[in-house]
Amino acid sequence: MTHPKYIYNPKTCQYERSRVTWQGALGAVFSILSLSALLLTMIVFLHNRFVETDYEHALRAENRTLRENKLPLEENLEAIETTLATLRTQEKDLYTKLFNTAPPETSTALPSVHKEDVLVADASGFRSLLKVIGDRSAELSAKSAGTNRAFGESIHVEPDDIALLTSLPSIQPLDETNPDALVSGFGKRVNPFHKGLYLHPGVDLVAPRGTVVRATAGGHVSGINKSELQAGYGNSIVIDHGNGLSTRYAHLEEIHVKTGQRVSKGAAIGTVGNSGGSIAPHLHYEVIRDGEHVDPVLYFIENMTTKQHNQLLERSKKQNQSLD
Repeated sequence: MTHPKYIYNPKTCQYERSRVTWQGALGAVFSILSLSALLLTMIVFLHNRFVETDYEHALRAENRTLRENKLPLEENLEAIETTLATLRTQEKDLYTKLFNTAPPETSTALPSVHKEDVLVADASGFRSLLKVIGDRSAELSAKSAGTNRAFGESIHVEPDDIALLTSLPSIQPLDETNPDALVSGFGKRVNPFHKGLYLHPGVDLVAPRGTVVRATAGGHVSGINKSELQAGYGNSIVIDHGNGLSTRYAHLEEIHVKTGQRVSKGAAIGTVGNSGGSIAPHLHYEVIRDGEHVDPVLYFIENMTTKQHNQLLERSKKQNQSLD
């Protein structure tokens, strides 16, 4: 049983029984509601903070899967983009070498996926991107198969092109040439004698005296020069491969062929020397197409990996001093 509450009334100088006013009742109700709301908020916060629902657990697992797979997928996409760019460059170079023309235009309608899209995608978007990537991979496989088939048909449809293909000087003139052997490339170089810039019409490949020099394609020997002068090409061989292609091998020590002789690809035609205007034993090698000198490194197609070929290309671009 509660006791009644009395308050002192200064006007009557008496203690009077307290009565509840509507303002007091409203304040009490507001206080209770505020406290209840605060308590409810704390309960909800603690529940969300420490209690995980099945739905939240599933979302957390999905986010963990996304984090684990996004980085490998990004790396795979980068590798695919790099490979495709390399293949496009190689295709262009190959068409230029074989047919002296640019490759045919290909459709670019395939859907593309960028790694930035993958990294910012949510779960739904990530699944959509995976589907696009799968579709793109399938279409690329079909496209590459069709391209290979069309490329093969184009070669067989034009039998006259076989002569061109077989006349290409596509191997290296020295056995197992490594990138370090190429000491001076095609283009403007410093002359070792007068130190001025000039057009170096071939590449200089260093090798010990007596190293075997091989014909880079089949053909007939159209010219031989033997000279004891310490100037010019020295002992040199020119082979006509037909279809406007010929090669020159200069500064030789020995010559093993005769003018007019037929030679096959890879045949030993001489040895490395230091004859003519040369400052060190090496082979000066040239490729002439339709009367114009071209970069021989572009024709090193056979028996060389892409990495080795790229290394040769990089070395050949350095503007340094030639050996002749």
